[in-house]
Amino acid sequence: MSEASRTKRILYVSTSTTIGGAEKTLYTLATLLDPKKFQVAGVLSLKHKGEYAKKLEEAGVVVRSFDLGGVPGLGELQKLGMFIHETRPDLVHALMYQAIQVCRAARKLGYAQFKLVSSPRVNYRTRGDWSLLIDGWLKGADDLLITESDASRDYLVKKMKYKPEKVQRIYNGVDISGWSVSKNERARLRGRIRVKSDDILVGAVGRLDEQKGHAFLIEAVAQLRASNPVRCVILGDGPLRSKLQALIASLGAANHVLLLGERPDVRDWLSAFDVFVQPSLWEGLPNSLLEAMAIGLPVVATKVDGVPEVVRHGVSGLLCPPKDAQALANAVRDLAADPVQRRGLGESARQIVGENFLTRDMIGAYETAYSKVLGI
Repeated sequence: MSEASRTKRILYVSTSTTIGGAEKTLYTLATLLDPKKFQVAGVLSLKHKGEYAKKLEEAGVVVRSFDLGGVPGLGELQKLGMFIHETRPDLVHALMYQAIQVCRAARKLGYAQFKLVSSPRVNYRTRGDWSLLIDGWLKGADDLLITESDASRDYLVKKMKYKPEKVQRIYNGVDISGWSVSKNERARLRGRIRVKSDDILVGAVGRLDEQKGHAFLIEAVAQLRASNPVRCVILGDGPLRSKLQALIASLGAANHVLLLGERPDVRDWLSAFDVFVQPSLWEGLPNSLLEAMAIGLPVVATKVDGVPEVVRHGVSGLLCPPKDAQALANAVRDLAADPVQRRGLGESARQIVGENFLTRDMIGAYETAYSKVLGI
């Protein structure tokens, strides 16, 4: 077999394998690449194994972890170099900030030789001066950077001064085959939280941290309590859970907003929602938003970064300024009162996702990008 026709080995290095957008993309790539072209050499997580590590292992993918509890150092560079020598990948794909910098440093310092693709996502928005300085030192070690939205690509090129020819946008994708509202799950889950069939249930999905803006959604629902009562469910966990719970209590909204933690049955809960809200303060292109739109939910989202690339105001959803609880309340109130608009926005959302944000297209684009980096 010639070198050009040999199946190429891909090693994925990720900061974490918990529940999150980057981790979901990692799982999708590692399990759906064309086996005739690419073989997954393994997945390496810098931090402790999370939910997606378990899913990967169940799918037959080898997952290793450095069990890192803090900031990676020289020891992690050495271990990464040894792991690369053991697995002998043709290409390393690094996801998220720490994993990217460790892979860059290992390559620049000669711990291992490999082709490197990086997926920085949206996290550069909030990095401190020291982190950005490190990024500047290691910039150029990547063969290609892949962003999930045009907004993220523009940020890297215009703000971070990356070379335009080395930054490519590949949209996140969802698999909509078989996706539709389950009437059984809708009735079951709404019954569990005592939501009547004709009540409006607002839902949000995401890690409970500052980026996701859940505090503004909670304030919006509290504002609607008297005139347009709605119920709200937030799926996800994170460092702000106790703070958000305290906010709910202080606003007297305990009967209107529920924090249900991380859930393995997110798709079932999407069937239970009437309106999906993405109140993020900054965002690349969230998978949870695409999934809500794919199932035909009308969405209210903040007009940040890559979100307007999928949510067209008045067509596939309603857009609001970030950090504006009143704007969120107004949009939710309008949709709660107008079932015809909800249905129309939901149908358009489903169509837009089906035409532009499919998993098969995402996988094909990554395979093409890998082939280009490898020169095949």
